[in-house]
Amino acid sequence: MKLLIHLILITIIPFCVFSQNASGWKLTRNQEGVKIYIRTVEGSRTREVLGLMQMSTNLGPLVSMVKDSENHHLWIYANKSAKLLKVINDFEWIYYNISEAPWPVSNRDLITHAKMKQDKTSGIVRIDSEGWPDYIPVKEDLVRVPKLRSVWEFTPAREGIVDVRFELSIDLGGDIPVWLVNMAIDKGPFNTILNMSKVVKTNKYKNTQLSYIQEKTF
Repeated sequence: MKLLIHLILITIIPFCVFSQNASGWKLTRNQEGVKIYIRTVEGSRTREVLGLMQMSTNLGPLVSMVKDSENHHLWIYANKSAKLLKVINDFEWIYYNISEAPWPVSNRDLITHAKMKQDKTSGIVRIDSEGWPDYIPVKEDLVRVPKLRSVWEFTPAREGIVDVRFELSIDLGGDIPVWLVNMAIDKGPFNTILNMSKVVKTNKYKNTQLSYIQEKTF
């Protein structure tokens, strides 16, 4: 049982767009500046997750982190490896990742199609992602995640401050009981967002400027 509960912590990235004001969101965590909400949605076996945090950074570093698949292991919880499969343009790409699970549970893998856009007036950047489970053949030693919808939304709040919003709906696949997934579904996003807030300040990302992302001036 303990091993299966740990598996839920592999919620993966960079990866369902729902309104924060929609009914049904319940606050489950409020720690270290991160707020995590969950809700039950009709027709979905697993709960949806919403994570919020205000970070001291700019848009460029955050976008750079999400697009830097090969280094997702630095901040996405339980990410074992990731790589780009195809770059369509600066605003659309496809990537692959593997998430670790404790023995004897099989590791999970996921193909994600990501599309990004920016509102030039507000400066808000949104990255919508969808799982594409049939994009490449299934590997025998991994369980393919059959369903994923997620969004990262970065809203400039004031100079050097960005409100980060992450929403997730996922089916981990395999034979994990749904009630067990729902019991711990908030832990992975919590750790991912908290890790992001720390890694975005490192030398690798903190001064990143992207020609196709417009920083908002105040």
